[in-house]
Amino acid sequence: MKYTSITKYCLIGLFLAGGCTNLDETDVLYDTVISDNFYKTDREFLSAVGAAYSNLFGWGGNNHMIPLNEVTTDEMVVPTRGADWGDGGHWVRLQTHTYTSQDPTPTNGWTFLYSGVNTCNRLLATFEPLGTDQSKAYIAELKVLRAIYYYWLLDLYGNVPLSTDFSSTTPPANSTRQQVYDFVEKELIENVPLLQKTGPTDESTYGRVNYYTGYTALAKLYLNAKIYTGTEQWEKAIAACDEVINSGKYALVTNYSDNFKKENKGSTEFIWAIPYDAVYAKGFNMPMMTLHMQNQNTYKMNAQPWNGFATIQEFYQSYIDPVQNPGPQGTVVGVDTKGTTTTGTQDKRLSNFLVGPQYMSDGSLLTDGGADAADPNGAPITFTPYINELQPNAWRQSGARIGKWEFYTGMTADLSNDWPLFRYADVLLMKAEATARRNDDWNDPIALALVNQIRTVHGGVTPFVSMTADTFLAERGREMFAETFRRQDLIRFGKYNSAWRFHAADASDNLGPSGINHLNIFPIPATQINANQNLKQNPGY
Repeated sequence: MKYTSITKYCLIGLFLAGGCTNLDETDVLYDTVISDNFYKTDREFLSAVGAAYSNLFGWGGNNHMIPLNEVTTDEMVVPTRGADWGDGGHWVRLQTHTYTSQDPTPTNGWTFLYSGVNTCNRLLATFEPLGTDQSKAYIAELKVLRAIYYYWLLDLYGNVPLSTDFSSTTPPANSTRQQVYDFVEKELIENVPLLQKTGPTDESTYGRVNYYTGYTALAKLYLNAKIYTGTEQWEKAIAACDEVINSGKYALVTNYSDNFKKENKGSTEFIWAIPYDAVYAKGFNMPMMTLHMQNQNTYKMNAQPWNGFATIQEFYQSYIDPVQNPGPQGTVVGVDTKGTTTTGTQDKRLSNFLVGPQYMSDGSLLTDGGADAADPNGAPITFTPYINELQPNAWRQSGARIGKWEFYTGMTADLSNDWPLFRYADVLLMKAEATARRNDDWNDPIALALVNQIRTVHGGVTPFVSMTADTFLAERGREMFAETFRRQDLIRFGKYNSAWRFHAADASDNLGPSGINHLNIFPIPATQINANQNLKQNPGY
């Protein structure tokens, strides 16, 4: 059990935030007591700040951030398996880029992110009048966290309202994507220097934003600046990455999968992580989302998985294909209809997937009495990278499953593995990309050395002699699989609107901000448009 300090304060914050939501007079009295008498110690401040972080526990479910950033890409898919995962077709619409303003996932993402913004605004409205030296550090922390929530909104929805006044009752209008970008940059630049320069093993800030979290957020903002504003910011992206790299506080772990094991707290790669706990901090539902129903008997789970999320065949193949990914050759699960073993690259990051025959906890084969008649493997359950179709009758056993985070005996619907929101390997890859783009040279020696550091340490594969934009993107995909960056990466590399298995090329348009395809940002939820007459729908929807 990982009962971290931030987990404890998140729980306290949840209790305080939810205790009086329908009693206006009690709220006023409570706020008065809090302001005058409560905020005297770090413990008291943290008990309130925890509410702003507890919202993040929803990240690891199937409702918003994972499907918005992964199921819309060539990495991940949720096939319709007969009667399972139809859900009105919205999972298919994510993959085919036919999502609408009525669909649940874009709506859930908007609600999730603005919930975080609103909690930060509420706490800032309480802290800012205090005027104490102690309150200033927490004000800066909340402003950085709010800026990151807005960075995610900027990335996903583009022209979002900027709301910073908790007392305002006027429904906010859209801001332009440039205005939101400027706000995020300004808030980060002004407040990040006030945060602590702690590292991944510092208990006091584990799970909270610190100085290096802020610079990683700036690096991401600048890396995508051309998409957001039309102006490149490669030098700024490199400088932000260097602030993290040169701190000496972070390092690649020698065993890639250690970043994702059950007890992964304090990984030397974790710049910012969500400290999940199956009892005290629930919300990481990956085993339910991806495992076959019968895998309940593999791990002695107390709940039956839903048999949904899987990896697209060609993405899995990018690990084992020696042309795409040169390295030591050995036995791997192949991409034919039966998942027959073959010879391929033994990249250590194949731990990202669960493939091949599945077993009971006693070692006997798992079987599925409802296996599809056309499935060549029959009743014995074998996870094949091959998926026969997106809908309506994808085979129940088809698709490499998302095995990146360790599954363990006795797990529940909620994992205790922490989720790295920002990871050191990502910073190295961001610097490599920004350097290559600045110099217009994918074979830049600095960029090549950074990529090869990750390939050799994490993948155990052969260093690249040369790179192209495509080989870099593939390597970034192998390293960062399922960590909710693929959509953003494909957009930046001009691939999001291209064709891949289950996704036909999107029709060309320049309706989005800075002339991008309108599908590269999501529609503002219809419920928000209907409730706020000042809010305008994104073009193209």
